[in-house]
Amino acid sequence: MVALAAGLAVFWTVQADDEPPMRLAAWTRLAIPGDLSAAHSHLEKDCGACHTAVEGASRSKCMACHATEERLLTWPALKFHATVPDCRACHREHLGTSVASMGMDHAALATMGLGLLINGESEVGRSVAEHLSNWIAESPVGRDGLSTGRLAPSEAVLRCATCHAQSDAHRGMFGSDCGACHASSAWRIRDYRHPSSASTDCAQCHRAPPCHQTPHFGRVCMPVAGKPDAEVRDCHSCHQVTGWNHIKGFGWYQSH
Repeated sequence: MVALAAGLAVFWTVQADDEPPMRLAAWTRLAIPGDLSAAHSHLEKDCGACHTAVEGASRSKCMACHATEERLLTWPALKFHATVPDCRACHREHLGTSVASMGMDHAALATMGLGLLINGESEVGRSVAEHLSNWIAESPVGRDGLSTGRLAPSEAVLRCATCHAQSDAHRGMFGSDCGACHASSAWRIRDYRHPSSASTDCAQCHRAPPCHQTPHFGRVCMPVAGKPDAEVRDCHSCHQVTGWNHIKGFGWYQSH
C-alpha cells in the first residue's frame, strides 16, 4: 500500500498544474481504463479476477481460469502457452467489447523465449540465447526496427514449424525457412504471382491430397470434373490456378 500511495502521490504532483477537468479525466482512466473484451465482459465488475494490488494483471490470474483448457495446452499451434511468462504481451484488454483480446506478437514471443533460455539451467541454452540476442542487437535492420526480407531479426529466431507444422500447405516440400517467403503479419504473400495457367508442371509445388489416393478420386472427383480417364498426376486437366476447387467445366466446387 505504501508503494501504491507513493505512486499516486507522484501522479498527483505531475498532474497538479492541470485544470480540474484534465485531472478528473486522468483519474477516470486509472480507475476505469475501458470496457473489457466480449470474452471477458462477465468480469467487468470483478477487477480482482485479473488484477493484484500494485502488481496489476498477472499470469497467475490468467492461469487460474485457463490452465484447464486442454486445447490451449495440447494443440501444437497453441501449446507454447504453457511456458509463456507474460500473457499481456499478446493479450491486451480494456480496448472495448468489439476488440478481441487476442493478438499474436511474434517479436514478443521471441523475446520471452530468449529470456527463458538465458535464465534457465542449461548452459547450452544460455549460450544460444546470448548468441541470438547479440545477433538481433547488432543487425542494422534490427536496430532500426525494419524488416530483413519477410521477417524482422527478432522474429527470425523463431522456428515456425514448432507451431505451424500441421498447417503447412506445402507439406514440407519447401523446407522450414518460412521467412524466405512469408511474413508474420499474414500467411498470404501479397506480391506472389502463380505461374502461367498454361503450366502443366504442377507437381513442382503441389502434392495431391490424400483423397486422390483412394477410391474417392474415382467415385467423386472424376464425375465432378467430367474426366473419366483423369490421372492423379495431371492436376491441370481438372484444376485451375484461381483455386484448387475451381474445377474446369464445373465451376467452384464446395468440398465437405
